[in-house]
Amino acid sequence: MIVFWRLFLALFLTDFVFFHKALHEAQQKSRTKAMVIRSLTFAVLALLFCHNYLTQPWPFLGEFTLPGWVCILLFALFHGFTDYYYQLGGKIKYGYTLTFFLKNFVNILFLILMAPFKALYETGNFFAEPWVVFLAGLLLVTRGIGWFIFCVEQDKYGRDYPTFDEQWMLAMARAIFFLIMLLPGLRWVLFLIIWLGACLYARSIRLLDVPRWAFWVGVVGSVFIGFLLRLRFYLVG
Repeated sequence: MIVFWRLFLALFLTDFVFFHKALHEAQQKSRTKAMVIRSLTFAVLALLFCHNYLTQPWPFLGEFTLPGWVCILLFALFHGFTDYYYQLGGKIKYGYTLTFFLKNFVNILFLILMAPFKALYETGNFFAEPWVVFLAGLLLVTRGIGWFIFCVEQDKYGRDYPTFDEQWMLAMARAIFFLIMLLPGLRWVLFLIIWLGACLYARSIRLLDVPRWAFWVGVVGSVFIGFLLRLRFYLVG
């Protein structure tokens, strides 16, 4: 699973970190340019993260084997393709939300069908490298959940791209929930209650200016992902 999680990290770095408001606006003007940038970004990150496995045979789509670097380049093209064509926002009801789930589903499925699972066979450990899984979880909490909330708000309200304060203050709040879940022993319970109370107060004075549903999606999602990582670190070892 080493390769899969490194590819997973490269995918989410590409989607959720390197694309902010300026690039979002550029994508609206030129989807072709955005597709090329996204494909190249993923390819560079994936080749860097998986440099030790690039010449090994990977089971591409379960049908035949190809060198790892070839699989990465093919996936980079597919990733750009989904970014260009899987755009339902503004075309059907809940189009932005459906696009979010559809694109991530097909991309992760593609990764599963091409990544070698040698580490799982040898160790029985689905989460082979703690640091990669931790970074992937942190990205899901800070940017993945934020992007999901933005997609829902686009469908519900037709809102503009979130401001810098909206993005990063809320992302920081979710990151702290996530990190609290990784504290050893039972101290996480106390810190979780304290931080939840602080965030509820911040929302009451509109320091965290976010709808009730979005606030709780962020809290529950961050705690849940943190709990899964907690199981990885303290039970799996």
